[in-house]
Amino acid sequence: MQGSNSSSARVPVARRSHRKSKTGCQTCRNRKVKCDERRPLCRNCEKHFIGLISCDFDDQAPVLAQDAPAGTNQVGRAAEPLQLPTMVSASSYDALLRRPQSEVPSTTFDKLAAYYLNSFAYRSFPFYASKDLIDVWWPFVQADDLLFHVVMLLSSIDLARTSNITDTTSEAQLFGQSVSILRSRLAEPTASNSISDATIAAVALLAALEHHRDNIRALQMHISALKHIVDQRGGLSAVKAENPMVANVLFWCALVAINEPALLPLTYEDALEMIDQPQDADDASLLTHDGGEANLFDLGLDPQTAFVLHDVQRLSRLYTATLSYGSPDEAMDVLSQLCIILQRLLTLSKLSDDVTGTPGLSQSCRLAGVLHVFTPLSGYFPDPTMMLHALVRDIKSSLTKMIGATGTHSHLLLWLLGVAGITAHSMPERAWFVGHLVVVVQDLEIKSWQVFRSNLVKLAFHDNFCDVSFQALWDEVRQKQDALDVYS
Repeated sequence: MQGSNSSSARVPVARRSHRKSKTGCQTCRNRKVKCDERRPLCRNCEKHFIGLISCDFDDQAPVLAQDAPAGTNQVGRAAEPLQLPTMVSASSYDALLRRPQSEVPSTTFDKLAAYYLNSFAYRSFPFYASKDLIDVWWPFVQADDLLFHVVMLLSSIDLARTSNITDTTSEAQLFGQSVSILRSRLAEPTASNSISDATIAAVALLAALEHHRDNIRALQMHISALKHIVDQRGGLSAVKAENPMVANVLFWCALVAINEPALLPLTYEDALEMIDQPQDADDASLLTHDGGEANLFDLGLDPQTAFVLHDVQRLSRLYTATLSYGSPDEAMDVLSQLCIILQRLLTLSKLSDDVTGTPGLSQSCRLAGVLHVFTPLSGYFPDPTMMLHALVRDIKSSLTKMIGATGTHSHLLLWLLGVAGITAHSMPERAWFVGHLVVVVQDLEIKSWQVFRSNLVKLAFHDNFCDVSFQALWDEVRQKQDALDVYS
């Protein structure tokens, strides 16, 4: 006992107060990731957890958002109070802000640009956005009057939501200016900027805005215009060859705005070719084996689906390896891979399962792959919640067929149910996935979170990214087990 006390007394005070590892929130410490110690909500927790307003620092208890409708739950950062002064000096952003000719006062631009660069920009990309990526995107936004007005319009709407103070005058001015500039450009189809990168990015963001507003007529109009302009440019792959950042923003906004997973308004032509010509089956088998060390092909999974799931596994590693990107190019590469993989999985999901011989098997894997890729993106703008609801219903149907054909003694089924279960965190389908997980973990004799997690990692897992969500699911499964044991 004395040796133990003496050992603990020798721990240097300076080391205990080291910012990198000792004074962050408890959640970051448990996840073994660096906490930036921003209060009340650190950026890690802001980006990844549902309904969280403040972290669990040693002197501060975690706080969840209250009274949020189940269908509108956002990642915690979406509910965070504004972390900016109420008055932002115009001179503070002179070096960053090019003010266009506009009816909107320059002070409004200053305030909205400050909010955008400090908060909303990091929730406006279809991936974990880094400062380096924003540093590339922001000059591109400022260089075009139309795109700048649209981005400031979105910033105004999000600022109103987070601060509960709506500036209808500024929103109306920004919307009016955006529409006016867009109409003047489209009225001159021969003008160089009528189909420019900035113009099509602005149209895509306007489509995302109308999706957010549930303005169906305007949404359809913008999607139609977007498809027309992209066709004029030679297709989405042609846009990507010149500007990958814009192409990925177009794909993401169009995909989420349309709401239906089976309907892809814009597609990468080269991604479709990859589906038509999958690589050798031996490469696809690199995806981890099922419970009895049986290859996924032995389970009847078609080569195309297995190969794409291998890419999903590789993308999951990149999530962990490049959370703090060394360069915008790295971030853009991951973003491009994400969009391509989503398209390939969604395209494959339209195919029949008849060729596999096992009802629901390949389709369940395809849909779970989509949900797995989408998991870190819930709460971004535009919000994919409605699409996730549709995907959860689809995978529940395909899993019902698969379970009827294969039974429940399967590590692959464990992963499929787990991925669907964390996506359905605020949906009535959650109970269905939990109930089936109870049966699967009993059949596989899984009795601890560590073993449960190790089985997820063998397939595809966003390491240090979704542990909290999966552990909450595991806890719910154990609680359900205990409740059922009472009646056994």
